Amino acid sequence: MNDTRLIIYLNDHLALMVGEIELADRCESSNRETPLGEFLHRLGVEIEAQKSIVSDVIRRAGGSESTIKKGAAWFAEKLGRFKLNDSVLTYSDLSRVIELEALSAAAQERVALWDTLNAVAAGDGRFTGITFSFFRDQSQQQFEELGSRRRYAATQAFS
Repeated sequence: MNDTRLIIYLNDHLALMVGEIELADRCESSNRETPLGEFLHRLGVEIEAQKSIVSDVIRRAGGSESTIKKGAAWFAEKLGRFKLNDSVLTYSDLSRVIELEALSAAAQERVALWDTLNAVAAGDGRFTGITFSFFRDQSQQQFEELGSRRRYAATQAFS
């Protein structure tokens, strides 16, 4: 296995997870005390756990986390907050749709990440004890639930 390429790949996904967690937290704070807010809280916790596993895989492969990539993802998420939807000062139904679309795309990226790791690293002794397929399935379930919630949010935003 080409560890250099694996570490680059993992750092790219780690950075995506940083941005995804920030977005999930922001969306949760705008939907507090609702079923969506509760789901987003759980989603953030689960993504954080997956991020820890990716960090562990990077270390086991002999690499280190890229603070530059993680910082860039954090900054990009913050910059994305300045996108105007239909309301300048308040959270809007359109904001919710856009955020859920972005979270759906990120969840789909994680499905691909875990599927790739399952294909290329599952038999590597350095990664013993990590069940990549579990995280793939978890990410797939998250993707499906995000899709359902996004479709509902869209019906609210465009009615």
